[in-house]
Amino acid sequence: MRRTVCLMASLFWGVLCLLQAQDGKGGISKEVFYLMPDMAQGSVQFVGKAPATGKFNICAIDNTIRYNDKDGTELMVEIEDDMTSVVIGGVTFVPVDKVFYRLYPITGDASVAVKRDVLLLTDSKTSGYGMESQTTAVTNIMGMQDGARYYLFEDNKDVPYRMTESAFLYRGDTVLTLSKRSFQRCFPNAKDAIDAWFSQHKKMDPTKVEEVIALCREWAAM
Repeated sequence: MRRTVCLMASLFWGVLCLLQAQDGKGGISKEVFYLMPDMAQGSVQFVGKAPATGKFNICAIDNTIRYNDKDGTELMVEIEDDMTSVVIGGVTFVPVDKVFYRLYPITGDASVAVKRDVLLLTDSKTSGYGMESQTTAVTNIMGMQDGARYYLFEDNKDVPYRMTESAFLYRGDTVLTLSKRSFQRCFPNAKDAIDAWFSQHKKMDPTKVEEVIALCREWAAM
């Protein structure tokens, strides 16, 4: 192969808010590194062939599927062109342009799709123009890849990072930006309400994920 029941709504939103934007200097936590709390039973769906099943997770840094071999070694699988979705513990992720988006279903054909970006940072250094610069340090934190095998070096836990989560709309296998036109395409019965919202607010902040989901559910109910 190259290939969690919500106890209460407030707990769900609390975790979601906590993860939307985060800077860290004490190392990358498991909650940030992976898109799911733990490896869980799931399936990888493909076009024209049988799904792959097993216990999976997804790495937020390199957007690879992770699983353990019989010896407990964590292995990685890159996104393939014929992958259509990954379902882990009942949560659906879709790969678009080599990035996984977590889907929050709103209607039968429209969802909120959330993308997590984890930027790994080196120590600030002075550039040639006297300005501080920070660069990604993927090789420092991610160890090395040997074929399908992946090794996370324990001595790189203190590498700083910056994490953000951004919301998009997902309809017809397409990721859409949070524009008025996109919302009206997804929720045609709420065109007037959407027009009124954008007349007042002008634009929607994609990093306010819980607000985007709440608005979508409100408009979908109209």
